[in-house]
Amino acid sequence: MDILYSSRILFVSYLIATYIDGVPYAVRPNVEENKFELIKILKDSQISNAFCSPNKTGAVNILKWINKNDESLSSKGLQVCPEARFFR
Repeated sequence: MDILYSSRILFVSYLIATYIDGVPYAVRPNVEENKFELIKILKDSQISNAFCSPNKTGAVNILKWINKNDESLSSKGLQVCPEARFFR
């Protein structure tokens, strides 16, 4: 008797995001101005413009850096969230 083993490898990406007046926003890098900024996430296609970390630890480290170095963004209640939360 042959035994078939099946495994699923799930990859979860993480965003740094918040809600402002019920609208989801995510952080994205602005290379020209050398800073992070918020963008609205109203469609799935807009997620590709946001900073996406392949692991939660990386996203948490970036969020810690933002909270320490950017007064404007740190006051927005940012959180690390699974990217899938924003798919509609």
